[in-house]
Amino acid sequence: MTKEFSRKERWFRQKQGLRRYIGPKRVVIILLFSASLLVLWYLRKHGYLTPETVFQFVHDYPVWGPVIFVTVYLVSVVALIPTLPFNLGAGFLWGPLWGTVFSVAGSGLGAMTAFLIARTAVGQPLARRFDNAMAQWLQKELATKGWRVVAFTRINPVFPSGPLNYVLALTSITFPCYAWSSLVFMTPVAMVFSIIGYSVGGFMLDGEATRLVRLVMVVSLTLVVLMVIMLLSRRLFGKSTLPR
Repeated sequence: MTKEFSRKERWFRQKQGLRRYIGPKRVVIILLFSASLLVLWYLRKHGYLTPETVFQFVHDYPVWGPVIFVTVYLVSVVALIPTLPFNLGAGFLWGPLWGTVFSVAGSGLGAMTAFLIARTAVGQPLARRFDNAMAQWLQKELATKGWRVVAFTRINPVFPSGPLNYVLALTSITFPCYAWSSLVFMTPVAMVFSIIGYSVGGFMLDGEATRLVRLVMVVSLTLVVLMVIMLLSRRLFGKSTLPR
């Protein structure tokens, strides 16, 4: 009898734990969000959310151009649509300075929107306690020094920013910390790509633009690999606070 009761109690606790992350309201939010993504990708497939369409509109309506650009950039980030052509095009249309401003506005607002959607729909399942030592260390870093994690991933364009927005929302990092660190550390990368778009005179990834973008990615990947090697070596030699 006691054994059967204990089994039912464990089942009830597991069910209650699942409800923390998957309840009726959250299911509705996820379904609506998924439907919205399908609509946005449908529009993109039929040429309504492409860089060519947006930049043509900006050319025809220069006053409303920045507003439309930032809005489409935001929507593209949320919908996981590639945004590099928009960043290049911003530099081509408005120059390195304003191109960076409008790109950061679109990508920053999109990142914050995606973060809030994920946290509202799913919560923070990655913030719960794990038995793994490395996972516990990473949770502690996110809770106390979350801006460093965001900075490292934002300033290195090899990390896909779209999925990253949703993954970070599931951790213990706070929204204010996520918001300001994203805006600050995505700015240098946005400026680099705006300068590339301005220098090559376009937004298409071909010729000189492709070469320059690949160079930036190679440098970024190299820095990431060096950082990982440094962290691992410190852990092996016991010179870090990383869990052993």
